[in-house]
Amino acid sequence: MRIAFKPNKTGIAILTIMLVIVGYIIFKRRKQIKQMASKTIEFIQNKTWDIITDRRLASLHPQIRKRANEFILRAEKELGIKLRVTSALRTWKEQEKLYAKGRTTKGNVVTNAKPGKSLHNYGLALDVVEIKNGKALWTNPNWSKIAALGKSLGFSWGGDWKSFKDKPHFEMRFGKTLSDLQALYTSGNREGEYVNLA
Repeated sequence: MRIAFKPNKTGIAILTIMLVIVGYIIFKRRKQIKQMASKTIEFIQNKTWDIITDRRLASLHPQIRKRANEFILRAEKELGIKLRVTSALRTWKEQEKLYAKGRTTKGNVVTNAKPGKSLHNYGLALDVVEIKNGKALWTNPNWSKIAALGKSLGFSWGGDWKSFKDKPHFEMRFGKTLSDLQALYTSGNREGEYVNLA
């Protein structure tokens, strides 16, 4: 049995009016709709293989976030290496707790950096590790490839440090010393945890 639906003149008039209204709204908001579509496409394109990494990348200083994201995406695409960001922004309070480990609280010493003495405290550093078969490769034969890619994007690499080699560590200073960054932070020349680098 077939049921046929045929709207009457009133129904057709209402549908026509609704279509005109919707068309008018789309026309008036076309710039917003285009921007929203563009942002959605950009968001999808910038997603990494790893939701944990995506969250940590989002915590970085806005001035390095895009390059850090590109670093992770290109490592996978060009090197076949899945990098996970293990540390990004660490607030001064988090750094204080970390510094206390093995000193005033239980555990082993994990850092020599007091609050304000790490680029992580300003969102200007990230630590990465390759994930292979679900496991972190801290002792990794690919560090030189990973470092070369990071440096090509403008990052300094902790593996080049003279006294203490920190291969997972990548940072950008924007010509600022730790003292400069600390002064900007404590003077209030910042938005939240992010100092004004201009």
